[in-house]
Amino acid sequence: MHQDLIWIYNLINNETGLWRPDEHRGGNSDTTPGGSNPATVVVADDDDAFRESLLIWLSDKQCTTREASNGVEALDNLDDAVDILVLDREMPKLSGPEVVERLSETPFSGSTIVLSANRPDACLDEDDVETYVQKPINRENFLNLVEQYLR
Repeated sequence: MHQDLIWIYNLINNETGLWRPDEHRGGNSDTTPGGSNPATVVVADDDDAFRESLLIWLSDKQCTTREASNGVEALDNLDDAVDILVLDREMPKLSGPEVVERLSETPFSGSTIVLSANRPDACLDEDDVETYVQKPINRENFLNLVEQYLR
């Protein structure tokens, strides 16, 4: 089912070559090829196909990944090992702005990237997070953005 959703999502967004059924999503290895711990990225988005696409793209970066389909799960996945939180703005249970408000209550000290179909506004904008990007985003731009915050 996920394969079909990702293929449809990629087709709609004019993306190609993103789903490779013979490859597995990143996050299973304990170290990167250089021997250090891999970066840990939490991807929080209630759109299953979009979230899965981001996780597949991250597999190219040898990242450890965690996923969340709502704001409560996003907060539950945050600890001091997480380097980046990729956060959707509109999610059930807790919205992106509500998650950002509660980040100080977690041990997370990494970077927050908001990917949203909505424009920034007074509730959540570039002043609240490291970067705020409007969807859609393609693979290359997403991976460049992640790389920027992993340095």
